[in-house]
Amino acid sequence: MKFVSGKVPHQLDSKFRTRIPARYRNAFPDNESLHFVQYSTGCIAIMCTSVMEKYLLSFGNIDPADEDAMRAKRYLYSRVEDVVEDNQKRFMIPKSMRDYAGLKKNLMTVGMGDYIEIWDEDNYWQSVKDLSVAEANRVAKDYRTKNA
Repeated sequence: MKFVSGKVPHQLDSKFRTRIPARYRNAFPDNESLHFVQYSTGCIAIMCTSVMEKYLLSFGNIDPADEDAMRAKRYLYSRVEDVVEDNQKRFMIPKSMRDYAGLKKNLMTVGMGDYIEIWDEDNYWQSVKDLSVAEANRVAKDYRTKNA
């Protein structure tokens, strides 16, 4: 998986289809399936299998007697669906995913390093409207320090 960043506005068509924007298309390995994942609040993610496994398979070896962990695993795993592309590389975003992320017509796809997020464009701008570069850098620094 190549590193992906930036943002691209695009749209859903009348059948709720879209494409992965060209700048991100070649970042995903050809030999891996793509998946819609309800991974973060306000958007849906598209991850290739190896990336999804990295984030979600941390639940893989939990003790079935740990009811909280089992509930979380069940919840997260049940919110993954395969991306199925047609011959023109379009895919339909399932209704459950559209509803979860509040997707309408205008979308914003955002590169997140090793996966992409799809936002309703208005919701994306709302989510970052009060954030400055200085504040984002402070949060990143605090996160690195806390997780070092």
